[in-house]
Amino acid sequence: MNIGSVIKKYRKELGYTQEEIANRLGVTTPAVNKWENGNSNPDIELLAPIARLLNISLDTLLSFHQNLTDIEITKLIQKMEKMFSEEGYEKTYQWAVNIINKYPNCNMLIWQMAVMLDSRRIIGVCENPDKYDKQINSWYEMALNDEDEKIQHHAADSLFGFYLRKKDYAMAEKYLNYFSDYDPAKRLYLGRLYMKQGNTEEAYEKLENVIFSEYTTLNLAFGIMITEALEENDLEYARFLAEKVCTLANVFEMGSYNECAAMLNIVTAEKNVKGTFQLAKQLLENMDTICDFQKSRLYKHMKFREVENPYTEEMKKELLEGFRNEEDFDYMREYEPWKKLLAEKDSNFGVS
Repeated sequence: MNIGSVIKKYRKELGYTQEEIANRLGVTTPAVNKWENGNSNPDIELLAPIARLLNISLDTLLSFHQNLTDIEITKLIQKMEKMFSEEGYEKTYQWAVNIINKYPNCNMLIWQMAVMLDSRRIIGVCENPDKYDKQINSWYEMALNDEDEKIQHHAADSLFGFYLRKKDYAMAEKYLNYFSDYDPAKRLYLGRLYMKQGNTEEAYEKLENVIFSEYTTLNLAFGIMITEALEENDLEYARFLAEKVCTLANVFEMGSYNECAAMLNIVTAEKNVKGTFQLAKQLLENMDTICDFQKSRLYKHMKFREVENPYTEEMKKELLEGFRNEEDFDYMREYEPWKKLLAEKDSNFGVS
């Protein structure tokens, strides 16, 4: 944080206007404005008067203790962990207050220390845990105003959890505004909130949406990895990944078709005649199960748009057409059970 940002921050906290600061320091209002906008810096002889006026140290004004490295933060957190067991909660709390006063701009440190103090009081390692509410929450609020979105989310997460425990559901929901509507965590937290409020139907729907969304994400991730493994001709690894996808579809109750579909590219790349035949038969026979997840108890609170049977029949025709004409299946042309299977399925659709 540059010196102008520090002046602006503490000026606002004290309720001063730029004009009031200028008058007290004997400078012009435009000069203060330039400092705060980063267009210029105050003269060196003004630094001490500015610090006194803002009731901060020169170290704070000059951001001498602005931020710590990750290693420095880790060492302080490790020391704090040790102090809890050796010196108790109250002494550790007072030590943390002093450290945070020393590094008032290091919001990652502030958030982590607040979390440690918060978690210890939740599990009952201190007397009268409520008396620490105001201070711990003020630290979370400090972290919430950080420019780093990651730190903001950490702080919002902690504040949401605090107010959820206090059954102040309106405040808890307020902090969910720091999460994107596309963030699965927001839907997860809304599910928790609705459950606490007794809105179980809404809660289940939100949580089931999270589960369904996670399956989709995982399925896409595996698909990208399988494609790359096939391009590298690493068939063993591609099969390993595809088997995981099949297991995933089973666990998330996505229907028999989805439980075997991922293996199609594998058996094709392997030119596995018997494997391709068996898999093609499974896919054609289980096409009707492609939307079976809609009937699963796992998603019973979700609302799905019904898929008409004619659409499924069209998919069967397209799949069969691919088996019959695509070059990828040339190695299957002379396999008699394959020819018989295609002829049998063709007859089902009236293909001569």
